Amino acid sequence: MNDYIKIGETILKKYFDHNCKNSLDDAEYIPIVKVIIQGIEESMLSANEDKKEIRKVKNKLKDFNRKLYTDLWMKHAREDEDEDDIDEEKEINSARYYFDYIYKHEEHPY
Repeated sequence: MNDYIKIGETILKKYFDHNCKNSLDDAEYIPIVKVIIQGIEESMLSANEDKKEIRKVKNKLKDFNRKLYTDLWMKHAREDEDEDDIDEEKEINSARYYFDYIYKHEEHPY
């Protein structure tokens, strides 16, 4: 299980770095994150890994990427606003909401 997590985190981090350099739209970036995680899930299924373990790996990789996304969101919020004016909890909740919504629906929330 740990090998899948290490490989998944490495791929997701490389893709995240690529996104930071190339500024993909979130509705382009996050669905590809989902595809990467699904690919790892399929690999685990074909290796007859335990479904409970597969779910754990999937959740861990999604959480890993959500954290990268949220950290970047906060960095941009700090650049855009005076640090004292930022409602950190609100920004973090917004970032998580956006990530989860786009992950599920593959489009921006409206």
